[in-house]
Amino acid sequence: MDTSGLPEPVRRRIAQRSALPPIEKVRALLHSYVADAEDLAEIRAELRRTASTNAFFLRQYLEALEAVLAEPQPPGTLLRLVEDDANWGIDHDQTDAGAAVFLGGVAATLRSVLADA
Repeated sequence: MDTSGLPEPVRRRIAQRSALPPIEKVRALLHSYVADAEDLAEIRAELRRTASTNAFFLRQYLEALEAVLAEPQPPGTLLRLVEDDANWGIDHDQTDAGAAVFLGGVAATLRSVLADA
């Protein structure tokens, strides 16, 4: 994304957000799009709304989510991401493995939204 024409405070904020570690980007995604959603359809709708105007950070969120899922995480990390940051209860498998399934679904939804954008 070419930010040269943007005001300095906006460029600085973009640089700060872009420099966040993957886990923090995943937290930002979950707080922004998942935590208050009623269901997966609402998550998809919110992601689509954002992607229709600017997908820059959504692409970063997807890359971060894929990185977090691909790398081994300390025990409990994925479950905390889902239950605390996403505010989403997992009924079927309250483990990191169950959380990875949920986060994989979020990644697939985001990937699909970006493909359509």
